[in-house]
Amino acid sequence: MYQANPFYLAAAVGGGAGVLTGLYIFFRRWRQQRLVEDTPAARIRSAPQGYVRLSGRAQPADGKALRAPLTGRSCVWWTYRIQQRERDGRAAILWRHNDTGTSDQPFLLIDQSDHCVVHPDGAEVEPSDRKVWYGNSADEIPPALWGGFCFGFGQRYRYIEAILKQDAQLSVLGELRAETGSMTNSIDDEAAALLSRWKQNQPVLLARFDANHDGRIDAAEWEAARAAALAEARQNRLQQVPEQRVCVLAKPRGNEPFLIAALSPGQLARTERWRAMAGLALTLLSLVVTCVAIAHVRGAAAA
Repeated sequence: MYQANPFYLAAAVGGGAGVLTGLYIFFRRWRQQRLVEDTPAARIRSAPQGYVRLSGRAQPADGKALRAPLTGRSCVWWTYRIQQRERDGRAAILWRHNDTGTSDQPFLLIDQSDHCVVHPDGAEVEPSDRKVWYGNSADEIPPALWGGFCFGFGQRYRYIEAILKQDAQLSVLGELRAETGSMTNSIDDEAAALLSRWKQNQPVLLARFDANHDGRIDAAEWEAARAAALAEARQNRLQQVPEQRVCVLAKPRGNEPFLIAALSPGQLARTERWRAMAGLALTLLSLVVTCVAIAHVRGAAAA
């Protein structure tokens, strides 16, 4: 009875997976390259709301830079991974995540015309700097002296940290929208706050709303107090000075990519193009491996 060579079966399965992975990488990166090239550049002051491409310098939102957790470097955004070396049943080396983290603090993007707030949640980030180094502890992190030139022979842990530096020149593709700060409270919330303050001064509350002078506020009188609070909250809202609208650049509500890159638009487009070509190369190579493996399996079966 014929038994297929497990090596060629594994090669066929792995090759098929490589074809699918390569196609996914190719189409995803090719689409992102086209978006980078086809989305017109805009200035922050005159940019329309919606999906835009902006460029500018990165600055902390509150004037105080963040500190990267592993190296303490000054930045506006960071992400890190601590991985532990393990071996599987075939003695192959695997790196499994031990600890990860990514900052979600907004930062400013500033160009010559204005500034906007960037919310990096959900973004694909091309960092200003990335370091990889090795050590033997998940708690006592050694200094990143060699910036990734050490290959970690005999070390149990790998540390990876990437940052966006303060003042880095960024290209950002995302959804631009205008938001306001404190106008989110509803009229009902403001009326409830007024009622709470009035209840703390019972003599004044009784003098104003105790219509039958029985020394307490009954249900009908409380409804009158609530109506007065609603009217006063509406009047206060009308008298408020309109707040300046803040431009926010964030993850699109649709399926467009949200890209933050410490690269010029041209460099970002070239990077996406090379990655698309790498995906295509992986597809072709995996297809060749799959075809060769299937041919060996079929040939052995025919024999």
